[in-house]
Amino acid sequence: MATKMGFEGKIYYGVKGSTAATELTNSRDINETFDVDKGETTVRGAGTSPPIETNRVTKRKYSIEWTMLNKTTDSSLAALLVAAAAGTAVAIRTKSYSSGLGYDGDCNIAWKFGTPYLGEQTIQFTADPNAEDRDPQVNV
Repeated sequence: MATKMGFEGKIYYGVKGSTAATELTNSRDINETFDVDKGETTVRGAGTSPPIETNRVTKRKYSIEWTMLNKTTDSSLAALLVAAAAGTAVAIRTKSYSSGLGYDGDCNIAWKFGTPYLGEQTIQFTADPNAEDRDPQVNV
């Protein structure tokens, strides 16, 4: 299998409740995070030696961050900013490449606006799952 490069990754947005279909071509630096919370399951055992700590997953956690340039003609950017300001969830779909696997679900989004002295204006989005209309799916 060929090594995939970062620019081959895809991110889409759309109306919550449906699979996102509008590609965010004005995006870069997409970072997805998957983590878990665990509950300890360690038991005393026979008491002949210290027990080995064990645990079990109690919760799965997902989030995604991506950056977009502040392009005043980008209608996708404008729609994401409006949704975030209104507290409205949007559909997000990612793929590691055009036919690759990724996240599919609705997300609450937040943003951070950057205006560096020696660079372009950027908006960094952060999204986390919202299960109001459908269950989020990871690695689909």
